[in-house]
Amino acid sequence: MTDHPLHEKGAKNGNAFPLMVSLTALVLAVTSGVVNYRQNNLANLESSLRDTRDQLQLAKNDITDIKVKTINQLVDAEFAIKNQQHMKQENLRLGEELTDAKARVSELEGQIKRMDHKLVNAMASLKKRKKKAGRKKSIQKKPAKTKPVAAHASLSDMIASTDLDVYTRKIPASVQQSIGKVMNKDGYKVKFPEPSASMSFSDTTTVFYYDADYKAVAKQLATSLATVIHEHVSIRKGASPYPKNKIIAHIIGTKSH
Repeated sequence: MTDHPLHEKGAKNGNAFPLMVSLTALVLAVTSGVVNYRQNNLANLESSLRDTRDQLQLAKNDITDIKVKTINQLVDAEFAIKNQQHMKQENLRLGEELTDAKARVSELEGQIKRMDHKLVNAMASLKKRKKKAGRKKSIQKKPAKTKPVAAHASLSDMIASTDLDVYTRKIPASVQQSIGKVMNKDGYKVKFPEPSASMSFSDTTTVFYYDADYKAVAKQLATSLATVIHEHVSIRKGASPYPKNKIIAHIIGTKSH
């Protein structure tokens, strides 16, 4: 039996429909895959862009920090340069003031020496005038005879009124104590002051007196000291403007002490 043409056409159409459905599903599947792939790519790109933006922000922050640090360093360097220049100027100023002060000190020392020299000369001149006046009085009035006992009493009074300073150098404590005992026994009011840093000692043991009237006191003191230290004691007239009753002794130690 032969098929009818309409029946044959319907059979063909029935076979084509599932094929179209399959093709449509395939197209949709491919399209969906492409869309999903693009969406994933877009999401990755967005994430990458966010990371890049964060990195750029961090870089900007670092650049800002570097700029701030650089500015601070420049400001500190500028202050340091200014302070250094100020310190140099201050050092120059202090150096100039020190030079002026040294010159002033030298000038004052010169003035002191000149004044000291004038004072010594004035005291010597006054002493000479007093001696001349005393000689005139002695010519007009006959001097009374003095007995040795009276002269000894006068020396004792002078010893008692003497302002005695004893400076020792390289002297044992025991020797210094012996010196003090002998001096007190002779009637001296002895003192052992500490020498100043600028004080200069004599080369050998020496007794200094500052008025001719007290030369006898100096001799008596030298004799007493010699008995204690077992050495020769020199006597010299000092040039400093001390009072007439001032006596100064420099006791210099030796290897025998």
